[in-house]
Amino acid sequence: MDQRKVKKTIRKFSDLIERNKDTRAYSDYKEGINEGLEMAKDTFEENVDKFLSPVSDEDPAVKVRSLQDRFNLIIDSIVVKEKPNYTQDHLDGIYEGFEKSKKLFGECINEYYNP
Repeated sequence: MDQRKVKKTIRKFSDLIERNKDTRAYSDYKEGINEGLEMAKDTFEENVDKFLSPVSDEDPAVKVRSLQDRFNLIIDSIVVKEKPNYTQDHLDGIYEGFEKSKKLFGECINEYYNP
C-alpha cells in the first residue's frame, strides 16, 4: 500500500470533515453534528487499513460500493453513550453528523479508487 497515497486520503477525508462542520451559532444540535463528524473521522483513521488497499483487478465501482457499505456498517454500529449533559438535540445532531460522514466518505473513497 502506497503510504503517501494513504496519508493523502486521510488528510482529504479530514479536510472534508472540517469543511462540512456546522459553523452556525451555538446549539446542542450543531455541536452534536460536529461531534458526530469528528467521531467518524477518528473511526476512519483508526480503520484506514480496512478501507484502503492496493488496487486489485476488482471493478472500481464494486470496490467503492463494498467499502461504502463497510464504512456505513461501522458508523451505524457506533453506540453513543448518553452523557448527563447530552440533550436529545445533541444526540440527534451526532447521528446527523454520522449520516453526513457517510456521504463524505463516499466522495473521498471514490476519488481514491477512481482518480
